[in-house]
Amino acid sequence: MIIRTLTALPTVALALLLAAGSAQAGDISYTYSQIGTFGGPSSAAFGLNDLGQVVGWANIPACSVNGHACRHAFLWDDGVLTDLGVLPGDEESVARAINNSGVIVGTSEQNVIFGSGVYHAAVFGGPAPLPLPDLGLGQSWVQDVNEAGQMVGFSGDPLVDRDRAVIWQGGAITNIGDTESHSYNRAQGLSDSGAVVGFAWNLFQPNDSIAYDGGWKTIGGIDGPFQNSEANDINNAGVVAGFQAFPSGNWHAALWMPGAPGATDLGTLPGFGVSELFDINDAGWAVGRAYDDSNPNDSRAVVYNGVDLLDLNDFLPAGVNALLIEAQEINENGDIAGSALVNGELRGFLLTVNDSTWTDLGLGLTGVAGVPVLEGSGTLAGGTRVSLDLSNGAPSGNSWFVAGFTRIDAPFKQGILVPALDLLVGPVALGGAGDASLMFTWPTGAPSGVSLFVQAWIPDTAGPAGWSASNGIEGVTP
Repeated sequence: MIIRTLTALPTVALALLLAAGSAQAGDISYTYSQIGTFGGPSSAAFGLNDLGQVVGWANIPACSVNGHACRHAFLWDDGVLTDLGVLPGDEESVARAINNSGVIVGTSEQNVIFGSGVYHAAVFGGPAPLPLPDLGLGQSWVQDVNEAGQMVGFSGDPLVDRDRAVIWQGGAITNIGDTESHSYNRAQGLSDSGAVVGFAWNLFQPNDSIAYDGGWKTIGGIDGPFQNSEANDINNAGVVAGFQAFPSGNWHAALWMPGAPGATDLGTLPGFGVSELFDINDAGWAVGRAYDDSNPNDSRAVVYNGVDLLDLNDFLPAGVNALLIEAQEINENGDIAGSALVNGELRGFLLTVNDSTWTDLGLGLTGVAGVPVLEGSGTLAGGTRVSLDLSNGAPSGNSWFVAGFTRIDAPFKQGILVPALDLLVGPVALGGAGDASLMFTWPTGAPSGVSLFVQAWIPDTAGPAGWSASNGIEGVTP
């Protein structure tokens, strides 16, 4: 028997039982969904939450600004595209992030051409967009929102007429960039605990990656020629994703690990000189793009699976007519949103991980205190997150999750023990309703057709055997 704590299960216990290896196209499969427009030629996806809701921009008909079709922020939810509108007086908008509570952030814009114009940070999703305050120069950008509702971005500081990293919370703006050592700084991403990352620069110098957690530090870049470094996101484990120029001379996708002295060079795809990462989830998977430095329009969406940087086009289902050119966000389920070229037009896309088939096997002991019900979700495919949820459990005590790679259906405590005891995880505290949950990361390299049998047991002093057992469930790798 292998006994591990809850936190050790993902990386240690499962790794002892399955051969490790890098994910290949056969390790994970996706369903491809294409995001349309409001009648104009193009769309692009930037944000994605764990519910599968996607945000970005899509063109609207009969509207142009400086020679290009007007963009409006959208919410895409299970195939339904909703126009999120613009602030009064603005012509365009872009939604950049959405959290699991449905808070959508982005910019409402005026007179935008080639990146110049007037940008107003805004919150979308209600009857009309709501403006966020700026620092006084009338310009602000919001880049990300966490599960606590904190938002980060940057705004022009009237005291120095420079970009400053800012945080919005409860409708108020805080200038956190005024204590950072560079002349200019911008916040790009944040964790649920409020740790912030971004980039900063001095005049006539390349960008440096920076991080803020109550105080600033420079984590990447050396302020030397051609040594650009930008941090774009940070997960709840403190791993930072972005890009940096390494001694090879080109910009490569990079990770900054907590406590490490510098960035890890993840390289790029064969045939492409440059790569960068835009987002990272808590399992350590990250997404971005690789492109040809002589032709930035020749681009491929990439995913980093904890081992290798891979071309997402290799994972497209057969028959899909699309070239995935950039991946902007990956959620905790492993689903990915970004942009593709379809018949020469830009289109937002969503890749949804195909879940393993979880089967309810029954056979649990019904205790006097209640009937615990166990459900599984998420795919048993390389590096993706699996969730086990126990509901209607005993009113007190702690639950134990038992799991094995064979099914034994053995008599136990006047009930039936469904899995072999390869893994025993617990005790896991029950919530007030007798609920418990366990989330872990399935390791890469698992062969297809492998079953994992899982059951939960709860101490139950009122029951005939002192325990209540849930039903057994089976998940199978695709």
